[in-house]
Amino acid sequence: MRLAICLIIAIFASLGLVASSDAARGRRDLRELSERAKAGDAKAIYRLAMVYDVGYDSIPIDSAKSTALYRLAAEKGYAPAQNYLGFRYYRGEYVKRDVDSALYWLAKAAGGGDAKAANNLGFLLMEGKDVKRDYHQALKWLTMAAESGLPTGQSQLADMHRRGLATVPDTLRAIELYTKALEQGLADAEIKLLNMMGRKWESLPTDSLLALGRRYYTHRAPMIGASMFKTAAGRGSAEAFTLLGDAYSRGNGVDYDHDRSVACYLEGAMRGNPSAQFVVAELLEIFPDALSGDGISGILHDYYGKAGLPRDIDKAAYWYEKAAAQGVADAAEATRRLFP
Repeated sequence: MRLAICLIIAIFASLGLVASSDAARGRRDLRELSERAKAGDAKAIYRLAMVYDVGYDSIPIDSAKSTALYRLAAEKGYAPAQNYLGFRYYRGEYVKRDVDSALYWLAKAAGGGDAKAANNLGFLLMEGKDVKRDYHQALKWLTMAAESGLPTGQSQLADMHRRGLATVPDTLRAIELYTKALEQGLADAEIKLLNMMGRKWESLPTDSLLALGRRYYTHRAPMIGASMFKTAAGRGSAEAFTLLGDAYSRGNGVDYDHDRSVACYLEGAMRGNPSAQFVVAELLEIFPDALSGDGISGILHDYYGKAGLPRDIDKAAYWYEKAAAQGVADAAEATRRLFP
């Protein structure tokens, strides 16, 4: 129910209407919208169709009315309406499913410069599901969508460059496009990029792996970053263990796991990373028994082995001193060192 309410409020906001805080103003705005629609304003007709999709004030939900209005706006050449009408025909939402009509309206909208329609049309032509596959036309429309900045278009165009569909295979172009899409928050692009490049990245030198991992981790692709940190940690990198500690403590790119976070920070601290040493010191200051769990004790004994545990290793002062000796005396410096 809350999701539905949020959706309705979002639609009202996009229409310039208000939900309940100013009902009189909302009714006035709705009257103005209706008047513009009656006068033949295609954009107003489209927006009024959206109102009938969700209902508002004296207007009940009426899918038949909304579809008729979408069609009217589409016939008047309004590209967003053409795109949405095409979507309805393809999905069979409130109309009889008709793939030919869907392609007709999507092509109209895409030809009119609507990036979403270009993306939808390109995707259908690339996948060939219920339509005749046409990679060359798909490349054309997905290029338009991608160049408009649409992240789904960028990701799907990257698919074509990666696979060499209607173009020569181009890994670098695919990486560029996936990266643009994931930087806009498209999780699907992050997964695709990781699947494409994960094995290749594993061959990078540790320093390069960490630098690239940080870049992705802090630029909306934490899953890629965490994957690189795991690879580097497998090589014994103190810095990588520390970065993984950060990832597990935030649930960033990995599932949140307090115990694994502490274990990773401790590994980084034992291997000499000053940021990790400072974090462990802070942890012990707040929770003096933080290193007493069986798993943590096992890590300590496995690392120090026959040499035996250093004296006061379970005390905050021990780790503060270690960190300070390398120039880390506060949280700000610890963070700066970890994410320069």
